[in-house]
Amino acid sequence: MSKLFGDYIRSKRESLRKKSPEFSIRKVSKRIGIHHSYLSKIERGEPASLCESRMSSLAEELGENPELLMAMCGKISEEVRRAVFENPERAVKLLDQIKNGNGTR
Repeated sequence: MSKLFGDYIRSKRESLRKKSPEFSIRKVSKRIGIHHSYLSKIERGEPASLCESRMSSLAEELGENPELLMAMCGKISEEVRRAVFENPERAVKLLDQIKNGNGTR
């Protein structure tokens, strides 16, 4: 995981923790099924990885889109992978739009 990804996750979790103690690192990590020290490593940007199901659980905890979190750490879900294979030309166009800052207008 990258430092940027870790900072993003920590920022989202800490923002939620200000509103509710249910978002402590220990409680969030327990709900997604990992040790709190492992989530801490992720938040610090140290080498660590989450499987797709745990990434989805983390996204749900933080109120984020799982696809966004996966993309932020350099992964894609099986669902997105299938969509790319079904329509590679469209995928390339969308990726070019994203890279060039054109959005999906």
